[in-house]
This record gives sequence, structure tokens and C-alpha cells, in this order.
Amino acid sequence: MMMKRMTLLLIALSVGVSAAWAQAKPDLSGTWNLSGTNPPNYPGSAGWGVPSPTLVVKQGPTEVAIESGQYGARQMTVVYKLDGSDTIWDAPSMTQSGTTAIVKWRTKARWDGNKLILFTWNTALNQMRDVLTVSNGALTIVRGTEQPGPSTNATLTYTRGR
Repeated sequence: MMMKRMTLLLIALSVGVSAAWAQAKPDLSGTWNLSGTNPPNYPGSAGWGVPSPTLVVKQGPTEVAIESGQYGARQMTVVYKLDGSDTIWDAPSMTQSGTTAIVKWRTKARWDGNKLILFTWNTALNQMRDVLTVSNGALTIVRGTEQPGPSTNATLTYTRGR
């Protein structure tokens, strides 16, 4: 009888811990406006990793999509699967010489507690890792970029838009 109670208690605890863990993942959905960068006036790295003035985040149970205007004047939506698998697609991109080329993009995401870690690569040898957290109504992105040429690190802060 005592063993049966202990087993039931362990099952109840594991269900409770699982539910608490699932609730720890924040909903990042919404419109976010850039309010600051560290270092100040962070420009990105030669066009790669430039902070968008506005982000629109759409988060569902299986993926998160981030729409930004950081790639020239056109909006770009990047999709990350929340199960850790890759998303791969082709998109036009402006080269340094001003011509347009088709670039293959690859994204991947994973949760680390309440932090969402996003990885983005493209065939132009650019890599970016964003670590997203939400606290006190602010979205913080710790960004690291690598590319041919200088690599950069920055913290971007966004406030919720209306």
C-alpha cells in the first residue's frame, strides 16, 4: 500500500513539473519596436544582423514566424520550427556589388527554459544566433553574428507596439 502511494505521488509530481515546464515558455507574439541597442547605435555587421526597427512575431505551438524589414526595403518573414528541425528555403538577396542572387537560407530553433534560441544561416556564409527573452514587457535579443569579415555581438531591446 505504501509503495502504491509513493508511485502515485511520483506520477503526480512528474505531471506537475511537466505542466510547470510547459508554462515557462513565454508567448513572444506581437509587434515589437526597437527601443535600444548595446553597443549604442549598433549597425549590424556590413548589412548582416542589422536590427529591424519593428518585429512582428507570430508564435504557434509548432513554429514561430518573425517578420522584419531588416533586409532592404522589403519585409522578410523567417520561420523557425519549435521542434528543433531545420527549415530551408531559397530567397533573393542583394549582393555587395548591387546585383540580386538567390540565397539558400536555413533556420533552427530550440528552447532553453524560458529563452528561445534562434539560429539562422545562409549560403553567403552568414550566421546569426539570437537568444530571445521577455521580461517586464520588453523583448531582449542577444545577437551574435558571423560572416566573411567582422563578426559582431549586441543586445537589442524592443518594447511592445500598439
